[in-house]
Amino acid sequence: MRIRRATVATTAVATLLVAGCVGLPDSGPVTAGEVQEGTGLGDVEFIAEGPVAGASQDEIVQGFLQAALSPADDFSIAREYLADGAIWDPLASVTLRSGQPQLTSSGGATVDAVVDVVGEVDEHGSFTSVADDATRLSFVLIEQRGEWRIAEAPPGLVLSRFSFERLFDAQTLAWFADDRSILVPDVRWFPRTSADLAGDVVDAVLAGPVAWLAPAVWSAADADAVRVGDVVLTDETAEITVSFEQVQESSSVELSLLALQLQQALARLGVTEVVLGVDGVDGYSASSLDAPEAAFPTVDARPLVLADGALAFVGQGAPFEADWGVDLDAIDATSLTVRDADGLGVALASGQVLRLTSGASPSVLDTGVTVAPSLDRAGWAWWVPDPAIQAIVASDGTREIVLALPELEGRISSIAVSRDGARIAVATDAGGGTATWVAGIVREEGVPTSIASPQRMPQATGTAVDLAWATATSLAVLTSTTDGGQQLVQLALGGTTQQLATPQDAITQLAGGVGASSSLRARSADGELLVLRGGQWQAASSVTDVRLVAIQI
Repeated sequence: MRIRRATVATTAVATLLVAGCVGLPDSGPVTAGEVQEGTGLGDVEFIAEGPVAGASQDEIVQGFLQAALSPADDFSIAREYLADGAIWDPLASVTLRSGQPQLTSSGGATVDAVVDVVGEVDEHGSFTSVADDATRLSFVLIEQRGEWRIAEAPPGLVLSRFSFERLFDAQTLAWFADDRSILVPDVRWFPRTSADLAGDVVDAVLAGPVAWLAPAVWSAADADAVRVGDVVLTDETAEITVSFEQVQESSSVELSLLALQLQQALARLGVTEVVLGVDGVDGYSASSLDAPEAAFPTVDARPLVLADGALAFVGQGAPFEADWGVDLDAIDATSLTVRDADGLGVALASGQVLRLTSGASPSVLDTGVTVAPSLDRAGWAWWVPDPAIQAIVASDGTREIVLALPELEGRISSIAVSRDGARIAVATDAGGGTATWVAGIVREEGVPTSIASPQRMPQATGTAVDLAWATATSLAVLTSTTDGGQQLVQLALGGTTQQLATPQDAITQLAGGVGASSSLRARSADGELLVLRGGQWQAASSVTDVRLVAIQI
C-alpha cells in the first residue's frame, strides 16, 4: 500500500471548517488530510480530523460531514462527533450533492444543512439522478461533558461527485432478457473499502433489479431468497449459500442460472465460477458453468457505413453481405439500423420507414416519419408516427403494435432500443432543453406488450440532434445550442453525467461502439467518419464521403 500525505497546519484546517468548507474539494488534487491508495479496485480512504475542544454547533456538524469521508474502522472518526448512544447508519444511502451544504441554526439544539441533491444511492447500490432538488438535513445536538455532540443524524453519507467516485466503485449486475439467452446490465455502487464486497454484491443480486427495469427483465433469484453465511472465495471460484426459499418453486436449471447471474456480478472480483448451494439441503448445488448459455450481446466491432455509394464495414474482414434490392444512397436514406446476425435492417428515407430483408424487396412500414426509427434483436422495428403524441409503434413486418409512452414530457426527438432489446431510450424537447428517458420494454414470448414507467435522466441544454447507446450502460445525447454550437453529454444509467468533447466540424449522426468502454462513432457534416478515442475525436482516413453510420445490433 502506498501512502501520499499532504501536510496542513491544524489552524488551516480549523479555518476551513469555520468558512463552511465541508468535505474535500469537488475537483482537483487533494489538499488536506491523507489519501491511502490501495490496489485491486483502487481502495481510497480519506483521513479526517476528530472534533476540537470548544467547537460550536455548526463546526461540529461541519466536522462530522467532513469526517464521514473516512470509512476506516466503521467511520470511527465521524462517530467521535456523535453523542453517547447515538445511532447513525452511514451506508444506508448516499446523497450526491452539488456545491457545499449551507448550515443554518436557530439558536436551539438543531442545525440544518441545506443540500442541492443531484443523485441518490440506496442500500443496494442503485443510483438515481435527481434534478437539483434542495433537501434539508437536520442534526440534533446535545451538550455532553461540556462539548457539543450530535444526538440525531440523518442516515447515510452526503458526498460531492469528486468524493463519491473515490469512495465508491461501480459493479455491473446481470439480469435476463425475456428469452433468457441475453443478459441485461444494471450498474450498482459499493464502498471501495467494504470488508465484504462480494457479499454486498450477492445481496444486491438477490434483492432484484432496479425498479424502472424490473418489469422488462427476469432474475433466477426467488423474491424471498437471502444469502446465508459468507461468500467463500478460493482462487477464481466463489462458493455461495442461499436460503431454502430459492428451491421451493424453482428447478435445478434455475439454480444454475442464478449461479451464472452471481458469477457475472462478481466477474470484476476475478470470479469465473460460482458454486451455489442451498441452506439445509446437503449435496444440492449448481455451478454457473453448467447453466444454459447466456451472454451480453455483441456485434461486429467494425463500423458499418454508407460511403461512396456502398454499404460496407470499415476495416479488414468479411464484407457486409445483404441484398436488400435498394440503393440507400439513391433513396436518400438518413438513418439505418442493422442486425448483425442476418443483415435485417430498418431505415428512414424521405420520411418512409423501410424494413430491409436480404433477398426481398423493401417493405414500407410508415410514411411521413421525421424521427429516425430503431430495431431490436428480435426483429421488431420501432418508430414514432407523430412526435407530438406520446406513443410509439413496433412492427415485426406482419404485425403492428401501438405502445403508449407513459409520463413523458415534450415532443419526441429521438429513440433508440438497446442491443439487449430490454430497454428503450427516448429524447424529448422539454423545458427549454433536451430531456432523456429510459424505460423497460415488457414482452411476452418476444412480442412487446408495453413500455414500463420510464426513468428520467439529467436534462441536457439545447435542442436534441441525436441519441445513441454509447455503451450498454450509458447514453450519448447530442444537442445544438443557441450560440450555434453543439453539446455532447454521456448519461450513465445508474451513474453520473459526463461532458464529452465535440469535434470542430458539426456532428449530424451518432452511433454507439462495441463493449463496455466502447468508442462513440459519428458522421460529420463534411462526410467524415469520426471516432471518439481518449476523449478526442479522430477522423478515419480509410473512408470518405460518408452518408450515414449504421447502428449495429
